[in-house]
Amino acid sequence: MLQMEMGNRSSLDQLYINIRWLKEWKRSSIAGLGGGILPYSTLWLVLSGSAVLKFGQTVCQIGQNDIISLPSQSYHRWISVSSDTPFHYLSLACEARVGTFDFLRLYSFPLHITMFDKTVFGKLVELWYQLSAEFQSLLRHFNRYELKSSDPQDEPRPSEYPVFHFDTQQTIQYLKIRSLGNLWFHYLLETLQDQLPDSPNLYDTRVYEVCDYINEHLHERPTLEQLARLVSLSKEHLRFLFQKEIGQAPMKFAANMRLQRARELLLLSSSPMKEIAERLGFQNQHLFTRSFHQAEGLSPSNYRRRYKSNIEHPISSGREELCEQDLRKF
Repeated sequence: MLQMEMGNRSSLDQLYINIRWLKEWKRSSIAGLGGGILPYSTLWLVLSGSAVLKFGQTVCQIGQNDIISLPSQSYHRWISVSSDTPFHYLSLACEARVGTFDFLRLYSFPLHITMFDKTVFGKLVELWYQLSAEFQSLLRHFNRYELKSSDPQDEPRPSEYPVFHFDTQQTIQYLKIRSLGNLWFHYLLETLQDQLPDSPNLYDTRVYEVCDYINEHLHERPTLEQLARLVSLSKEHLRFLFQKEIGQAPMKFAANMRLQRARELLLLSSSPMKEIAERLGFQNQHLFTRSFHQAEGLSPSNYRRRYKSNIEHPISSGREELCEQDLRKF
């Protein structure tokens, strides 16, 4: 009798990959485009044309057969696109993380790489279109006005989107989408393996445990003593571990996580400021606004106004072609 068992815990027990949207773009102009924060881990496959963009502090000239890898919360700004050939690319956005840590950052994905092996690049493109087809098939079951989308042409929409409850057949379709998403990431990781470190950034398991607890209890604002007790450490030892592993104190990490969650809620929801403040454990909206402004240099409302309209929206002039599948509510 053949038995296989893996009872040990692993560093990937908390691996989570969930595709949030797929978009195919052909851009011939940057009119109406500025820049913005990408709330999810986002990857581009460039099919034709060229463009110049600024990612964080890095300016990139990108073109055919390029792969762009952007961790969540990355900033991008359009500078130019080719005028002779439309800049045609496939975009995939996902939640990709191990616990609270972004998967692309853990594995040090290169921001920009050109694939000279067209067969390998073509396989990623083929899988992207296969995944896209499955999305379209699943979305046909739902009213288009119930689907949360970044396309302003889809208005009017309800202020609150329903949570979809799948029947058995839809569950099978959804599991196939999740499987294809994992397969796409597997092939991408395999393709980029020579460009990645031999081992990801690994952290002490107690650091993982505390980070996850912080992430799940942002509204409660646990104290350093509570966090230390959670993993049976002294406050000093926990502070030492955090500084050693991730380069910052536990409470600083908690503040940064709270700020990241605030950005996500501002960009991906229509929740009022008072509700966001409550969800992040602020005593009132004024304290939330002051804290956010100190960190970002903008009030929460101005941040939402500036960046929410730039989450890869099509522009209204009609010069862009967009094929979009969006499952952010699932």
